[in-house]
Amino acid sequence: MNFSVHFDDATVERLNKAVDRVDLTRNRIIVKAVQEWLERNEEKDWPEALKNHFRNPAPDQSANDSLEAKAWRSESATEGVRW
Repeated sequence: MNFSVHFDDATVERLNKAVDRVDLTRNRIIVKAVQEWLERNEEKDWPEALKNHFRNPAPDQSANDSLEAKAWRSESATEGVRW
């Protein structure tokens, strides 16, 4: 997509010097600058795996992963936890 962008003279001069220094076109420098700005300033979102996890924060536990509440309470009582 093409569109027009207007810069002041000082910015154009700096951009032209950068073109000579880094051997990129003005267009490429501007595109990279906008892409980098968007990357830093766009709203961030959680990775899909985390979003899926937090949709169901208490997934079913298998028999091996389940927590025995009575055993946990007994153990905690010896550590000074009161219920």
